Amino acid sequence: MSLRPSLKKLLGRGEASAPTIPSDLNITIRRQHRRSLMMRPVPGGFEVYIPRWMRPDNPKVTEFIHSALQKLGTEPPPIPAEQTSREQIIAMVNIWAERMELQPKRISFRDMRRKWGSCSSRENITLSTRLTWVAPHLAEYVVVHELVHLRVFNHGKEFKAMMSQYMPDWKSREKELNAVRF
Repeated sequence: MSLRPSLKKLLGRGEASAPTIPSDLNITIRRQHRRSLMMRPVPGGFEVYIPRWMRPDNPKVTEFIHSALQKLGTEPPPIPAEQTSREQIIAMVNIWAERMELQPKRISFRDMRRKWGSCSSRENITLSTRLTWVAPHLAEYVVVHELVHLRVFNHGKEFKAMMSQYMPDWKSREKELNAVRF
């Protein structure tokens, strides 16, 4: 179970009133600006969202997790098979950067839950580790999208024109990528 130490401590106390949660589950607790608790299955585990003011070792959190696991089950969604390696994605960045006469300062990977990639004003590109779970042609779309942002830092007409210039089928790839759910 991947929990913050304070929750591990709570679960390990063995108190009769504390609900038992299987120790082999990968549960990540995230504090957010929110009023209620929320839990969702993610590939390989579960994410629990709690209000910022609430501590992860609060008994209400443990009770909530226990109750949510009864509803959701204790079997998390499987981690998807890798379809595109990081090395392939980095190679795509290098090939497309040369083709577009661009050079990002840094390419990094990060677990991003809400987007596939980002580009900073300092010309750094960050790509989601989840890109390895999508087909190469979709990862390539994200690479080109972020590289275009090195020249055009918005999604206006100029951005769309440049996307069409380098990747004429970008709209169909974007649509296909938007349908992907993990």
